[in-house]
Amino acid sequence: METPLAGTEEAPRSNLHRVPKTGHAQNLPGHVQQMLLEAILTRVLMPGERLLIDEIAAHFGISKIPVREAVKALVTSGWLESMPRRGTYVRTLSEQELREVFEMRRMLEPYAARKAAERRTPEHLAELRELITEGVDSIRRRDIVSNSRINSRFHSVIAEAVGNRIICESLKDLQSRIRRYYVEIDWKIRRDSFAEHKRIFEAIRDRDADRAEKLTNEHLDHAESFAERPRK
Repeated sequence: METPLAGTEEAPRSNLHRVPKTGHAQNLPGHVQQMLLEAILTRVLMPGERLLIDEIAAHFGISKIPVREAVKALVTSGWLESMPRRGTYVRTLSEQELREVFEMRRMLEPYAARKAAERRTPEHLAELRELITEGVDSIRRRDIVSNSRINSRFHSVIAEAVGNRIICESLKDLQSRIRRYYVEIDWKIRRDSFAEHKRIFEAIRDRDADRAEKLTNEHLDHAESFAERPRK
């Protein structure tokens, strides 16, 4: 059974009004799905919050058909839970998921950093360098949404540099799953995290595979210690 983490109480009022509205999109269900997912990952839509098809359709000013498709896809991928006679809810956070995500991260990310140091291209390095700059700026502005996205993208670029599609997709999925556990952490921790990113980037830039692997293991130690835990 999953143990809810901090911030998983069902919201008394929907936060749907805080979700940005979509513009014109060729693939409307996919666009709505992405907008809702981003809101889930950043906890604009709170764990345990109920979502209603009619309200989502009204919010975006579209018909219910693409909304149903988007919600079904999010249920299938595990971001939403559909309960008979109760409705559809944002999946809660849990100790079990957190443990499982970090177990997988420890298996894959140090290896990915090692291989990235061996295989990275100038394009990978340029993006990693830019993400560090953008991350520091997001901390200065205290922009949680941007900071969360940039942090996730930094790790995803390292995964892409490995050149292994299965590893890359697995790590990107793990990055999505972990984002919700870092929404409310202290800004000093975020600064320290991006300082660690800079050192990992430098090791990858210098093709120092041993150092990239070592620094990534240390980064995971710190990240797990700062992940949100249940309130006692």
